[in-house]
Amino acid sequence: MATSPLRFDRDAVVRLWLHRQGLARPRGEARLDREAFVDHLERTGALQLDSVNVVDRAHYLTLWSRFGPYDRSAVDGWAYRDRVAYEYWGHEASILPISHLPLGRRRMRRFPPESWKSKSWWERFNTSTASKRRVLKRLREEGELESGDFEWQEHELGPGGAPTESWGGKEDKRSLKLLWHDGRAAIIERRHFRCVYDIAERVYPETEVATPAAYEDSWLFTALSGSGIAPERHLVNYFTAPALKASERTKVIARNLKKGRVVEVRVKGLRGAWYALPEHLDLIGDLPEPAGTTLLCPFDSFLWQRKRAEELLDFTYSIEIYTPIDKRTYGYYVLPILHDGRLVGRIDPKLHRERRVLEIKAIHLEAGFESSMGFVAGFGEAVESFAEFLGASDIEMPGGWMAQLG
Repeated sequence: MATSPLRFDRDAVVRLWLHRQGLARPRGEARLDREAFVDHLERTGALQLDSVNVVDRAHYLTLWSRFGPYDRSAVDGWAYRDRVAYEYWGHEASILPISHLPLGRRRMRRFPPESWKSKSWWERFNTSTASKRRVLKRLREEGELESGDFEWQEHELGPGGAPTESWGGKEDKRSLKLLWHDGRAAIIERRHFRCVYDIAERVYPETEVATPAAYEDSWLFTALSGSGIAPERHLVNYFTAPALKASERTKVIARNLKKGRVVEVRVKGLRGAWYALPEHLDLIGDLPEPAGTTLLCPFDSFLWQRKRAEELLDFTYSIEIYTPIDKRTYGYYVLPILHDGRLVGRIDPKLHRERRVLEIKAIHLEAGFESSMGFVAGFGEAVESFAEFLGASDIEMPGGWMAQLG
């Protein structure tokens, strides 16, 4: 006889989510070492990379939110020297655990995704076979090249000495990126955040290729690993590789429910079926109440699914980088404030590197949030830790900030 799904309240779901994301006790006693770095990648799936550098790179900020100040060169060494991780497509461009490589290999074999082939931009972005061959030849012979190394060459000039894309240059730069996507080139390190490439077989370890079914299943398992308990609408786009159609997602969930690898549960007061990995449900009763204060990067894995933050934490968040200045609500590069397991506000920071000053241009607390001495102390300590991590010797706060914090 069928049994009714287990039921959990919203607080239990949030506690498990914070636990899986490493945010139940942010910047506490946990130290960022190689084991903790790998554990974070395995739990959340990846560290998203992004070029915006208003205060620091996204992957460095994401780790600081959990561990406090640490040595960035150690992270670079674990990822690029020790090869416990690799760069590829996860949520977006990401640092992924090396255990993920068989899944990455499957995407490489499928590249470009079917959804790309029908897009008009794909015809413009794709490159010629001749260009890809040129790039591979240079990598084999020279190794360790950046996209900036693919500039116009004398033999790449068109009729009349004018450069044309069909002869190289911009086309070869695009080929380099496409060869990374299809697995023939790999990123071996970053220099001042610029990607350095080599032939893939000189970078990636020998590994099997995940089956198509395992690759599709990874959409579900990776998202549930980082989320704990979630409905399908919270799992969509947690990882964008693989990007599955609705019908494909339904099949993935159904077959893993049937195998008992995933269980269906209910969340009190929230609609629809929710899912979890059985081993995670055993943890819920032992999880303590979340405590501590930290700041979150806009590209933090905790915020990859905006609907989830809105539905579980009543926090609406969007990145306003591409919003015109006069239409921004909160600021250019806004960091949410996490306090005792709740998103209670946000700050708009900017690092003035030449003056070694961290400027907090604005503080916005959520409507209805009641400040406390514990919050004021936790927020102040978080900002001081943030400044230390960024190498700032001074902090500039907005006028009236103490009164604003209550």
